[in-house]
Amino acid sequence: MSSDFGFWKAGAGEPEEIFDNLAEGDTGCLSASPDVLRFRTELLARWPDIRDVLEPSEHDLTDSPEDAAKYVLLTLSVRQLDHLPELLAMAKKNGLVGFSGVAGESIQPGACAVRRASGTIQ
Repeated sequence: MSSDFGFWKAGAGEPEEIFDNLAEGDTGCLSASPDVLRFRTELLARWPDIRDVLEPSEHDLTDSPEDAAKYVLLTLSVRQLDHLPELLAMAKKNGLVGFSGVAGESIQPGACAVRRASGTIQ
């Protein structure tokens, strides 16, 4: 079992719509931001193994390098969900918004938690 999370700085549309578009590879509604690139860099420095569940992947960035500054999608395993509180704090520090695919709820910059069907992760 895994949980999907998406993060970005600014985009046109509702968080769920943006998240769904990202899952389809459509980044046209997002603006590039150094905050997203910083978040991506911090994630990889903190958890190098997250590279395997991070999008855009290195392969994706070969074709669209600008996407590294637009969004981060993560598919976290149950084991990796232990990273979530710190991950959300990093997103908050960088002023990012996002969406939890499993919970079906948006993640706002001031939030320190995201609701899941089984409860709240803090």
